[in-house]
Amino acid sequence: YPLNEKSIENLSNKVKQIANQYLTENNNVYFTIVPDKNYFVNDNNLKMDYDLLESRMKENLDFATYINIFDKLDLTDYYKTDSHWKQENIQKVADELLKGMNNYSSSNYNIENIAKIKGAYAYQVPVNTDFDEINIMTNDILENARVFNYTTNAYSNVYDLSKKDSLDKYDIYLSGSTPLLTINNDKNNNGKELIIFRDSYGSSLAPLLLNSYSKITLVDTRYISPTILGNYIDFSNKDVLFIYSISIINNSYSLK
Repeated sequence: YPLNEKSIENLSNKVKQIANQYLTENNNVYFTIVPDKNYFVNDNNLKMDYDLLESRMKENLDFATYINIFDKLDLTDYYKTDSHWKQENIQKVADELLKGMNNYSSSNYNIENIAKIKGAYAYQVPVNTDFDEINIMTNDILENARVFNYTTNAYSNVYDLSKKDSLDKYDIYLSGSTPLLTINNDKNNNGKELIIFRDSYGSSLAPLLLNSYSKITLVDTRYISPTILGNYIDFSNKDVLFIYSISIINNSYSLK
């Protein structure tokens, strides 16, 4: 599978432009890479050079601390019929990121089954596939958190259960693809805030980071230009996390 080094360079340059425009020495800046499922398959399948991808990212983003989550995942942590990871399996990833950002606090969750799904892959292969299950992780913090969506100019819940009957049920997590939103945790008064630049994997991950922060802002630059973020976000003294999946890193031209 070909590694697109020009795409890595493109993504890195866009991240550096954000850093140059908004971030200072008062920001704690981190990045991580979400591996695709192919990384965990060892059946003589074609693979990109994952080590080279990781090395290029670390070289290009040397102003940010790299948090490696590859060894916190395996194939069973992903849906069978879709590319995304299962929220109920990634608390270990959230904990690793919080520890890497020096802001770890333990959290307990209840797991609730919401819907059965057949993801995008289920209709692309000529074999019968089992349904996957969409589960959500809940606790008192997440049940009381308020999410502000800048597109709809309205507040909502962390989990949008109206999406359980939609075509893409993964949109249950933070209402799916959204340019800009904030999650407010009124039960945490430490004043620490996190800004996440992310793709769709961040939708199910961000709720599991909320216990440690008073506020989390999520930005998806596939849908909003970074040049206008200063109109909406105060970056001063915030933790900043860039989290992108390998599919985006290797084909980054959708990022503005």
